[in-house]
Amino acid sequence: MLAIWVGKLVAWLLRLRGHDATSFPGKIALRFSPNLLRRFGRQLERVIIVTGTNGKTTTTSLLASMISQQENIITNHKGANLIQGIVSACLRESSWTGRIRAKTAVLEVDEATFPLIADSLPVVVIVVTNVFRDQLDRYGELDTTVEKLFSAIRKTQACLVLNGDDPLCRHLGLRASRKTFYYGMDRATAKVSARKQMRDGQFCLQCGHELSYEGFWYGQLGLYRCPACDFVRPHPEFLGTYRGHTLTLAEDLVPELELTLPVQGLYNAYNVLAAVSAARVLGLWADPIHAGLASYSPPAGRMQSFDVGVPVTLNLIKNPTGCDSVIETVTSDPRRKWVVIGINDLAADGRDVSWLWDADFEQLAEDEHVERIITSGLRAHDMALRLKYAGIDTNKIGVIEQMDDAMDKAVAEATAAQSAVYVLSTYTLLHPAVHTLSEKVRNDESQTLAYRTSVS
Repeated sequence: MLAIWVGKLVAWLLRLRGHDATSFPGKIALRFSPNLLRRFGRQLERVIIVTGTNGKTTTTSLLASMISQQENIITNHKGANLIQGIVSACLRESSWTGRIRAKTAVLEVDEATFPLIADSLPVVVIVVTNVFRDQLDRYGELDTTVEKLFSAIRKTQACLVLNGDDPLCRHLGLRASRKTFYYGMDRATAKVSARKQMRDGQFCLQCGHELSYEGFWYGQLGLYRCPACDFVRPHPEFLGTYRGHTLTLAEDLVPELELTLPVQGLYNAYNVLAAVSAARVLGLWADPIHAGLASYSPPAGRMQSFDVGVPVTLNLIKNPTGCDSVIETVTSDPRRKWVVIGINDLAADGRDVSWLWDADFEQLAEDEHVERIITSGLRAHDMALRLKYAGIDTNKIGVIEQMDDAMDKAVAEATAAQSAVYVLSTYTLLHPAVHTLSEKVRNDESQTLAYRTSVS
């Protein structure tokens, strides 16, 4: 009881000071009661876990929006995916006596955290978005991440919803030996890439032979098969056809669903496909799915848009594959644009920033509409060097170590030129960037109101 009171009091004080209170209340409460998550878990009827390397936060938020059309839920949709974040989400939906006000939880869970909590919760569905190389200092190489996920799955009786286009997810499904549903894109939309990108997971985990691909979507997601054994891409139970602003979901014996996408880019279309597939496995029909998409608002820094006189789009980057997908979205925008890239190497970002050399920044060099790129953060000079070797004209590259100053410069110059601004940042710079841009929006609105002609 004391842990509940302390946690809720800490959350109240943080919100009073304008903070989100997404992790710290749970961290403090766990000091008083290390088994608090298990106590909360005993009150829940079902838990849906969303894990994987990229897309967890967006997929969780999308799925939570759909399920909440029918019932109250607990969710950590703002991305606090460690144990303290999950406990904080439960505290938020509990009374002062610890009684939870919902029976269903939709939780984003970090891959390394999942094995630690899997047996504390009544997990009924596990969604794995993808498995890419990420933060080597935390996760190690890909086979280590796969083993962590498998050890967590083995502690539950849950059914699986897996990305069938990812050979590493396919391997998880084969090893798990339980009810598994795959989702994937229509093979007609796959492309043969001429770019020499880093692609993780291109070797068969059954026999070690290099996989053969007919085409790719992004990263190692594609039409794969092993020429040396029977490992092959499955036929997805949930098949998506991506057409830029819409996604058509095809499922056997069920009418097709035409979905309007509330997010940009192919990688976000995969997030929608994952969320809708999980919703269908949970028994949701078209109405709550459409309503959930319509009411969805993006989590902080996931293609989040701000109007500060010019359009600013903010997105998290943290590993090569995710970064490539974001850069592709930037370069597909035909407008003139300024780009700010903020790189930190604190614990939450990953100390090892060697992934910058595997990301395809060469795409930016090929985009004639990129007017200038400003690098920022603790590793601003490292990022500027990477851009130089990507073939970008050094006259286009600027270094401003303070992120706020970098964004001020970009917004001011873009306003004068009527250009767009894209801000890409690692995790510890992301939320300060959200705060700064939100303040700019509020200030811009205040000035608009102050100078609006009176009609009274």
